[in-house]
Amino acid sequence: MQLLNILQISMVLLIQGGAAYTNTPNNFGCAGRVPDHSEAGCVANLPESNGVRMMVAPWNDYEGAYDCSQADPSFKRATCCSDPSDLKYQLSIDIWKQKCREIDGSEIKQY
Repeated sequence: MQLLNILQISMVLLIQGGAAYTNTPNNFGCAGRVPDHSEAGCVANLPESNGVRMMVAPWNDYEGAYDCSQADPSFKRATCCSDPSDLKYQLSIDIWKQKCREIDGSEIKQY
């Protein structure tokens, strides 16, 4: 009986831990969540050049997740990319849409 109680409590804690991870731009992850796009990044819009600047998303130790709010304020948008080198450069919007995904795994439709 005691083993059953421990198992039930463990399941509740596991489910609550997963629910606490909200996957927002201030609390997200890509690895294991977005297939083939495991690199977490933040994006800044460059309207004058029809492009975006990319950076590796900062890690938030308190949340245990990536957090774009800890980056330069112009990097407001979270993204998941397939290649870590894509997070080091400026990309055209078309290339960004082709190589990266939204944090929920969907294709990027617009900035």
